[in-house]
Amino acid sequence: MSDEVYRKKLVKLMQYAVVPEDSLHFTSIVVMKDGTEFSGVNVKNSVFRDAIYAEQAAIGQAITAGYKKGDFEKIYVMVGGERISDLKYIDRAVIAEFFDDDCDVVCMNLFGESITLRVDNLYSSVFNY
Repeated sequence: MSDEVYRKKLVKLMQYAVVPEDSLHFTSIVVMKDGTEFSGVNVKNSVFRDAIYAEQAAIGQAITAGYKKGDFEKIYVMVGGERISDLKYIDRAVIAEFFDDDCDVVCMNLFGESITLRVDNLYSSVFNY
């Protein structure tokens, strides 16, 4: 599937994000090597503690379904606004834990802009765009 198809899916998921005290909505879709997809949204509480990141939710669903490191192909993460730089808040550690270094991380904003990073450069990438 094309990145545009995933962009549309991510936009639809925005309605399920739970962000009671701010406007930073995030959605994520992980694609497994066998083509299976898992999605997630961010879930925050009113005191900003114990939040669930969208990518954590999607990866957690895959793990719960029996997948493991080496089974993940690609991850899409979208911020529900115009500032793609807000994706600096993604949980890089959990992505690096389950994705191989050469896997793509496609970062999108709500307005169609995107950048593609590799897992092995998530920590060195500076979100200045």
